[in-house]
Amino acid sequence: MNTYLVRRLLPFLVFTLIAGGIYLLCQTINNFNVLDFSLTAIIKTLGILLVTSLVAFLFSMVPFVLYLLFLPQSWVNQKFDKFFTIFSYSLFVFSTYFELAAAWIFWDEFQSAFNFIAVDYLVYTTEVIANITESYPVWSIIGTLFALTFITVYFTKRWLFVEIAAPKFFRRLFYTLVYALICVLAYNNVDMSNLEINANRFNNELSKNGRYSLFSAYLKNEISYSDFYITHDPKTNVEILQNKFKGNNVTFKKNSDITRHISSARPEQKHNVIIVLMESMSSKFLTENRYPGLYKVTPNLDRLSQEGLFFSNTYASGTRSVRGIEAVTLSVPPLPGQSIVRRPENENLHSLGSVFAKKGYDNKWIYGGFGYFDNMNYFLGNNGFQVIDRGAWSKEEVTFANAWGASDEDTFAKVIKEADKSYASGKPFLSLILTISNHRPYTYPAGKIDLKGGREGGVKYADYAIGEFISQAKSKPWFDNTLFVFVADHTAGAAGDEEITLEDHHIPWIIYAPKLVKAQRIDTPVSQLDVLPTILGLLDFDYESHFYGQDALAPNYESRFFVSNFQKIGYVKDGIDIILKPIKEHSFHPQEVSPQKQSELLNEAVAFYQTAADWKQNLKD
Repeated sequence: MNTYLVRRLLPFLVFTLIAGGIYLLCQTINNFNVLDFSLTAIIKTLGILLVTSLVAFLFSMVPFVLYLLFLPQSWVNQKFDKFFTIFSYSLFVFSTYFELAAAWIFWDEFQSAFNFIAVDYLVYTTEVIANITESYPVWSIIGTLFALTFITVYFTKRWLFVEIAAPKFFRRLFYTLVYALICVLAYNNVDMSNLEINANRFNNELSKNGRYSLFSAYLKNEISYSDFYITHDPKTNVEILQNKFKGNNVTFKKNSDITRHISSARPEQKHNVIIVLMESMSSKFLTENRYPGLYKVTPNLDRLSQEGLFFSNTYASGTRSVRGIEAVTLSVPPLPGQSIVRRPENENLHSLGSVFAKKGYDNKWIYGGFGYFDNMNYFLGNNGFQVIDRGAWSKEEVTFANAWGASDEDTFAKVIKEADKSYASGKPFLSLILTISNHRPYTYPAGKIDLKGGREGGVKYADYAIGEFISQAKSKPWFDNTLFVFVADHTAGAAGDEEITLEDHHIPWIIYAPKLVKAQRIDTPVSQLDVLPTILGLLDFDYESHFYGQDALAPNYESRFFVSNFQKIGYVKDGIDIILKPIKEHSFHPQEVSPQKQSELLNEAVAFYQTAADWKQNLKD
């Protein structure tokens, strides 16, 4: 590479490496207890970070390289060149500081470098910006970044200019083409999915340069299962699954897929169903799972768990609300990349909504926010539900709201109002709700609980709203004929130093219906995918099923569950978890598993995930 071009770019590169190094040091201190400090892990982490930083730098500097290409020789180091170079350098410095601050905030929420979640958030700027401004001192942060930029540029700008003659145009064109070739090679050969080479997840995340990981996520936030994950013979996969789903009341319609008819010996029960997806409600918040002496924040859920049907070892399929919606409405394993809720061509699927619609139910999706976020309205509106998000509410129905939407009390008041309407029409009803209040910035109406803000305050207010909801619903004529299903969408702050930490998927699931369901505690591990088939079993429905979950109350139920963490997808059975990873890899935990058991679990995991990957064909109603 030409000396002139290298010298003009060198100050930008040095600043990038120093700023990135300081950020790495701060995050290392911040995550000291969960990082792997073995020599091999350190070398891998620093090596990958250097590679991703250099690739990000290459693409970031393309505009400035083009400027140097077309800059007349006589203008080099003159007024215009100095102004434009200092301006470009200032913009680069500020954007780098801004990226690092944003990366820190993102890490604080997800314990991860930028990924396809960050890409999704860029689409929904109104909610995300409002959430950030309510949670962090944004203007103070931006002011600090401007001050740091001014100080950095003031003390380093003298190195931006060199006393080296610029090459003639065609020579510069040649070196620019070489630069472009290097960029193309980097784009085609440096893939983030191939760079996660540490066993410790935190080391992997710290090794990702922020700009590179964001750019990579933008381009590759849908992952082809067949291209990147282990595949087996499709016929063998179907045989395995049909063997899993067989039963006295099950009739398979053909040998090529899992479509089956499920019958009941008892008459169907047209009970109403209200499903409450509780935002970020980890099992660790329940009193029975908290350390002795900690503040009790879930007295109402504690009570409902004792008075209802309580599945104490339920595991969420993912770490975002759309994964919870996907699991409960489609009963499908979590595929790598985006949830089906966010994918194109997700209309008219065999789902919670379609099954209940065929039974004559009045289906409603009720949400206190604006459901265009995460494509929720489109998905549910095109899969059997009437959409009643905040845009359909009157102003009087919102007494308190934050960046994400109306308070949980307002949402439950709307649920009761809509239930009254359905009951008055003479139709059984199905209501699906996603709560909001237990989400950063954790703001809620004053005077309701004895905590102010913070995660524990959000949890306790969410629990308080549930208690008030049940209390008010008891006065309604439809209460005795209604199943109330409370299940978390995902846990709070899911993260861990393993590839997938099972505790970060542990959620509560309660079915409360005093006149319909006996109080019972079930400690067998179950999946979030089992929520839908279990409800259908309680209702004794005859229905066609494409679902991957199973009735957790059935005598032939086999305990297993599914978990995911961005590109990694897991299958857990008999205390053993198998993780499927890109580039046709997999791992077991614990590692001391017999070859026969490994083969059995691998075959089952692949059968579930590979067939689920054909969801556009298999789930169409």
